[in-house]
Amino acid sequence: MIINLSSDSRIFGGERAWELQRLRISKSKSEWRAYKWFHSLSAAVQEAASHETRTDPAEGLVEALDAVRRVTERYDALIDDASREIANRAQRKLRVA
Repeated sequence: MIINLSSDSRIFGGERAWELQRLRISKSKSEWRAYKWFHSLSAAVQEAASHETRTDPAEGLVEALDAVRRVTERYDALIDDASREIANRAQRKLRVA
């Protein structure tokens, strides 16, 4: 499973772990490279949201709270989309079996 966070970052579900990945471009070649690994999807999402919140350019309490609200809403939507995708895959597997 791949959950796109932005044009240059994503969460990738591999066989053994969830990975936070960045898109690296070098010599006209682009590839996704993992930089953090997690045992659960929720931990990967939490780290990605935390990173996005920490690096927001907000100044002052009001801007910081607004940034937290925006990030939270965005990641809630990502989790909902991922949950639907997982449910759809499970249903397809049950139909095949």
